[in-house]
Amino acid sequence: MRIYLIRHSESIDDIEDCYGGIADFDLTENGRSKVKECRERIGNYGIERIYTSPYKRAYQTAEILNENMKVNIKVVEDIRELNSYGVLSGVNRKLAKDIFSYIFEKEEYKNTGYYFGKTFLGGEDVKEFDNRVKKALNFIIEDAKELDTIAIVTHGGVHRSIFKNILNIDRKIEGIEDVATTILDYNNGEFHIIEMKGIKLEEKRK
Repeated sequence: MRIYLIRHSESIDDIEDCYGGIADFDLTENGRSKVKECRERIGNYGIERIYTSPYKRAYQTAEILNENMKVNIKVVEDIRELNSYGVLSGVNRKLAKDIFSYIFEKEEYKNTGYYFGKTFLGGEDVKEFDNRVKKALNFIIEDAKELDTIAIVTHGGVHRSIFKNILNIDRKIEGIEDVATTILDYNNGEFHIIEMKGIKLEEKRK
């Protein structure tokens, strides 16, 4: 099976400098344009079904990709983004520093995020997140077992979880662009990376 693992495009929280995560923002017009450019690149690759996170930025990305493909879009709850920011979700970053200053000053919240293994106040347990992502990917593989080519539209945190725990890549994702695409081959329980576009991994340790 060929899998196109795609990050959603630019959403309103990006340009308004808000914490995203569980906050559910629409794509920007620029974000929509980026998806259309991606659609032209992958439009002839024979994708037979699109699986997507329920969040607007992912689902809208899937819808635009599907304008030419005309295939079934299937929402999978557990490939939604990590709730990394908790009470900060949807809040402008500068404003958040003002209204939650007493929390930011606590030692336990000075370093949070996926690779730190902990989230901000009210956030999701990272291990539970990894478990639901793995479970969701197994569901998708089983659900699509009669197909040759699928797309999965999801989020940066889900990419990080898949790269670390399923692809067993020991390098962190340092940057991930809008509509970043990783092409995978899956066969008999094994995944192989064919191509990565828009993903920057940390330098290899010497």
